Amino acid sequence: MPAPADDTFSPEIFKFAEKLAEDPRSKVFVPLAEEYVKVGMLQEAIDVLEQGLKVYPTFITALVALGRVYRQKGVVTKAKAALEGAVKLSPENLVAHRTLARIYLEEGALESAMRSCSVVLTANRKDEEILALKATIEQQLGLNAASPSHVTANAAASAKASSPAHDATSKKVARLREWLANIQQKRVS
Repeated sequence: MPAPADDTFSPEIFKFAEKLAEDPRSKVFVPLAEEYVKVGMLQEAIDVLEQGLKVYPTFITALVALGRVYRQKGVVTKAKAALEGAVKLSPENLVAHRTLARIYLEEGALESAMRSCSVVLTANRKDEEILALKATIEQQLGLNAASPSHVTANAAASAKASSPAHDATSKKVARLREWLANIQQKRVS
């Protein structure tokens, strides 16, 4: 299929699409999806990624790419599902954790956002973007004393859980909040 004289599509789209047509089991579907994203063809990117994942359901790069495209399209539930699937297969996947941290923060799942930030910061302690995101999370964790109602509600729900794992988590969260409050006080002083 020769590329049309239209500047809307990059030559890479045609090159990757031809390779995929020749070999439907090719992993070229990921770079094809990336090219679709570059020209704003998000639905086409999603379609090709979903088709490829039917053949390679544990292809982590494809899961992460799908999650990022879904997020870009505003389909947060599916974005989170794809990214969490990637993290289950590869717990140290920094791109998935970076994107999940933003999603979790937007949803108000601050403890989950903090966990994803921690994974990224374990690999790169100086990651400025994640450090800024972490600071935002810390501020919202009440460490924003003026408005801790959502944090208090989350802590109360955790405290009601009867399992020892939930109790341990609640204690860790309380210690984290106390530690972060101390840091915040030192910054003010």
